Amino acid sequence: MPLAKLIHPEFDSKGKVICQICGKSFLVISPLHLKKHNIIFSDYVKRYPNAPVSSEEFNKRSKIGRDKDMLFMEQQEKGIVNPEINPEIEELDIEKIMLKEIAENPMKSSKNRILDILRVLYTNVRPDYMIRQFGTDGNLKFEFITDFCDPILKIVIQFPDTFWHNQEMYIDLNKKIKLESYGWLYYEIPTDNPSKELIDKFLLTS
Repeated sequence: MPLAKLIHPEFDSKGKVICQICGKSFLVISPLHLKKHNIIFSDYVKRYPNAPVSSEEFNKRSKIGRDKDMLFMEQQEKGIVNPEINPEIEELDIEKIMLKEIAENPMKSSKNRILDILRVLYTNVRPDYMIRQFGTDGNLKFEFITDFCDPILKIVIQFPDTFWHNQEMYIDLNKKIKLESYGWLYYEIPTDNPSKELIDKFLLTS
């Protein structure tokens, strides 16, 4: 897996660690979050070896450092229970913290609301899904993080005016053309406040 440059700061203003794929802040970059990007924790670390995976607050509260964080995450992916690590990290319920952050973060709350709407139309739709497209020569042609994607039906649904990351300078302006050239259906819904009526109308009539 080729090494990727860090396109986001390592930490935000509150000291939370930033995911280098989507730019969101967390106490820890967990396998639960990385699953949304279609990547496992060990591959994330290989791809971004210089990127931190946990915040100072997480390290203090869990009483473990970066090395044990990584070991715990890798073992968690494999379903291994290590009694030397788990008792220390049980003090911090990562999933509960993630749910709390979703409740407190308007953007995450908005994304969940949109996801519920889209799931009525597309059963396999996923948020923050990473698409990696390889050519016939086996080389990576492009990779894009999408707002919402149904990888089974090959449908991408973007909300360019809803989520801040769509306005970043590094966004590939030819994303739509590239995806469509490989058989993806690409939709953009231009609104800063998506409603069920608008989403239904746009997707069902486009």
